[in-house]
Amino acid sequence: MATTGRYQAGTTLLLVGTKRGLFLLTSSDRRHWELAPTAPTVGHIFFAALDQRRDPPRLFAADNGDFFGSFLRYSDDFGQTWHEPERGIQFAEGSGQKLKNIWTLVPGRASEPETVYAGVDPANLWMSGDGGVTWALNEGLAHHPTRARWEPGAGGLCLHTIVPDPSNAARMWVGISAVGCLRTDDGGASWTFANKNTRSDFLPERYPEFGQCLHRMIQHPTQPDVLYQQNHCGIYKSVNGGEDWLDIQANLPSDFGFPIALDPHHPETLYTVVENQARNNVTDQFTVYRTQNAGERWEALTEGLPGGPGVRLGVLRHGMCTDGHDPCGVYVGTNTGQLFASDNRGDSWRLVADFLPTIYSVSAVVLA
Repeated sequence: MATTGRYQAGTTLLLVGTKRGLFLLTSSDRRHWELAPTAPTVGHIFFAALDQRRDPPRLFAADNGDFFGSFLRYSDDFGQTWHEPERGIQFAEGSGQKLKNIWTLVPGRASEPETVYAGVDPANLWMSGDGGVTWALNEGLAHHPTRARWEPGAGGLCLHTIVPDPSNAARMWVGISAVGCLRTDDGGASWTFANKNTRSDFLPERYPEFGQCLHRMIQHPTQPDVLYQQNHCGIYKSVNGGEDWLDIQANLPSDFGFPIALDPHHPETLYTVVENQARNNVTDQFTVYRTQNAGERWEALTEGLPGGPGVRLGVLRHGMCTDGHDPCGVYVGTNTGQLFASDNRGDSWRLVADFLPTIYSVSAVVLA
């Protein structure tokens, strides 16, 4: 069998970003897992991504510190050693903006193998065209005509979601809290809002042009105009690239939650976790919800998940993901340091890691 650096091809790799570093979990069968920390970093790993378009694969981490600042780091040996860009993500003097946190890192399309995107607070999009060595600001979004009226959510004015359209190199969506969804159709030169029919129950105007607190957004793998989002006020589907949105909350017990993921082989199957306003499970049972008909109805998945009067678990916006296997694996990390995994599309779960720091993100990769 071929190998990818230190791991065999076909290995399932989980990148787990936490309050105290990045952890890697690996498995050859998705039932037995090995956990190892990477080389120390300075802060909170909000997100990590592995770019397999490169040989060897390049690992990126958003490393945010309480005292020493925020840094984008990359590694070509699965986190044993880290490097910083030659020209990193820093705003120009006199811009009036200062980097607070790096929220997400997304490798570009297959057609642009050296491109990587980053989303930050204050809400801006950055791009590298050389594999993360140098970075440049997207000026179209930075100078959006409404920018002075953008307001932060509870976690800041964060650009946390980037969706490059694989079918159209000029089109991309970003999600910003608490601004909503924006789309570009001209490669980032200009951006339009894509929030129609998504609610802002916390604002005087319930359906504004912008001001929605979008929490997470994903794209259908074969129907590029189909998008799904988990919002502060509901869960939604668009069938026309974000021109408008349909409420698919259906029978979910809460309209508040952060993560959303889908089964890449059966993309009408979605997963989410909804919470109460205290940011934890709605009842005493921690529950993952699944729909197998694109949101017409949701089912509660609880087999192997904890319940009881002391169970108070929360899942952050990047704390849930799926892998590329069929049947797909589903992974959920909590803000109290538990990592749950399912190898059967969510039918049953097992605890695969505990006593981790607060989990900010979980990303799954099947190594090529």
